[in-house]
Amino acid sequence: MFSIQELRSSTKKELLLELAKARKDMLKIRINLRTKHEKNTSKAQMTKRYLAQILTVLNEIKEEVKAEKIVTETKTLKKKKQ
Repeated sequence: MFSIQELRSSTKKELLLELAKARKDMLKIRINLRTKHEKNTSKAQMTKRYLAQILTVLNEIKEEVKAEKIVTETKTLKKKKQ
């Protein structure tokens, strides 16, 4: 698991790979909890929180791209008006 700072400095591709890995881990943890092979229920909570952090960083990246696109479109429109 990465820290939130490491997640924010990662690329989108790395984040997607980490998301897939975390989802697989979550599935394994849930199965182990149901079959009583795992007794530590906090692992599920930690993994769920980690998934949320990854998704949050991905959404932040998505919003940054949207904002950059709006800024460039606005600049283009201003140039056309002149």
